[in-house]
Amino acid sequence: MREVKQFDYTYSNDNYLSVFVGRCESQTLLLEYLEKDYDFLGDDYIGSEFGVDFGINTYDEDYLVAVVNEKHSSDIQKIFEDAIVFDIDLLEQDYPDGLDGLYNVALIVGKLKYEGKVKELQNDEFGYFKFLGTYPDE
Repeated sequence: MREVKQFDYTYSNDNYLSVFVGRCESQTLLLEYLEKDYDFLGDDYIGSEFGVDFGINTYDEDYLVAVVNEKHSSDIQKIFEDAIVFDIDLLEQDYPDGLDGLYNVALIVGKLKYEGKVKELQNDEFGYFKFLGTYPDE
């Protein structure tokens, strides 16, 4: 894991969730990308590779939904079919023509209102990930 000191801000917010899509080879690899290292967190480092990439110090994994679908798609309903934990109509309103590429990862981080600068990235080890937006957690 890359050693990056935690930032002096937080995106934690009980009223929102943050939605990402991506392309990743397997569920195992995605879970490795999201896995939290509590020794790092205890030493004031960002605790996951996902957090390092997006500048997120930490998140509550009890409110994390991460799914790697068998097939890639630009259709929001297909990508989030096994990960619907919020009003998906809001996401479809923001992307009425579907997504701009083919994705197989649905990633929803609850209790997090991501407002970072990184909107998309290619991680050579884990895959490509893109932030879609924050939505009310109802």
